[in-house]
Amino acid sequence: MHVVFETDESFSFETLRALGYAVYGGADVGEVLVAAERITPGDWESWYREWRALADRVADTADACAAAGHPVSANSAYLRASNYYRTAEFFLRDDPRHDPRVADTSARAIAAFRSAPDVQRHWARVRIPYEDIHLEGYYLHVSGDQPGPTLLAHGGFDSTVEEMFFAVGEAARRYGWNCLIFEGPGQGSALRLHGLTFRPDWEAVVTPVVDTALTLPGVDPDRLALIGMSMGGYLAPRAAAFEHRLAACIAYDGVMNMADAMPKTASSEDDSTARAAEMDTLIAHRSQAPTSQRWVLSNAMWVFGVATGRELLDEAARYDLTEVAGLVSCPMLVCEAEDDQFFQGQPARLYAALNQPKTFAAFTSAEGAGEHCHEGALTLFHQRMFDWLDDTLKVTR
Repeated sequence: MHVVFETDESFSFETLRALGYAVYGGADVGEVLVAAERITPGDWESWYREWRALADRVADTADACAAAGHPVSANSAYLRASNYYRTAEFFLRDDPRHDPRVADTSARAIAAFRSAPDVQRHWARVRIPYEDIHLEGYYLHVSGDQPGPTLLAHGGFDSTVEEMFFAVGEAARRYGWNCLIFEGPGQGSALRLHGLTFRPDWEAVVTPVVDTALTLPGVDPDRLALIGMSMGGYLAPRAAAFEHRLAACIAYDGVMNMADAMPKTASSEDDSTARAAEMDTLIAHRSQAPTSQRWVLSNAMWVFGVATGRELLDEAARYDLTEVAGLVSCPMLVCEAEDDQFFQGQPARLYAALNQPKTFAAFTSAEGAGEHCHEGALTLFHQRMFDWLDDTLKVTR
């Protein structure tokens, strides 16, 4: 599925991703398409310039509406601005540790999100103790005086907690689920402010999240579910293999091994020296590579905290569910996108490795849901996901 950018798969997909959040207030179709038409395919600076200009304009509108006493209009504009700032920052990966635009644009995405009246009304900011910092989270309590089912939700390779509002959080509110969205090392503020990179033993992140969730009002400790988006399709099952207080887990979509998602080299798996040398060459010349490969390499070096081809290959290989998938004991939903450009075939491998009650949900291109994480078809994804959760945890309406 191509949106505006016929010659650049990555630009097309990220435009679809931003546009798909329109269903939950994160975009308006016309302003997204107009901004996209002004962007030169493959030009990262052009991408940043146009999305940042759109985000600034919509944020100014939000501030003006708020000052004039129009909270509904302000809410809409703040949510759209937050998503547009996140999208603007997405390709700032040539030197994210030192590019001041990364911190500035990310901070604006957070500020716009927190300024939205509906966020302030329904979502309480939660700071989750983790080692010597606090991870960022937001909690939605909709179950009233009675304990209710609660969804814990995190992203993946490039996510922020604010994006999770659009990806699953607002849908949880509509379906009547309490929801704690959060981010861990390698994501959002944990990466940008604290320099924390990913870790493969994700249970070390989820266990303190569960500890915190059990202190929140309305959480039923017997009906806790965990969902991980994108690379979170590795992270969430990994956590579920060791955190047994979870009653259900969703891989959105399933990931067996992150090494398989890295750019391929010509050398065989057995020749690690040659593979590392080829990866070094890819890294050194990534600015000449297609957008997707350039971005994956640049982002991987940042979120994994690596600098060489050898380090990248070794680190990615640590994210492997082969030995632990069979330890997952709670029911699991494994989702698959037919046209997934990152994890093709991996959901089926994960599903086959699971021993507990499991469900496989295949989303197709004919349904408009075949893109990675079913971007552009979120209402269909949420219908199947929340129906499965309700059935699995015996939630009645």
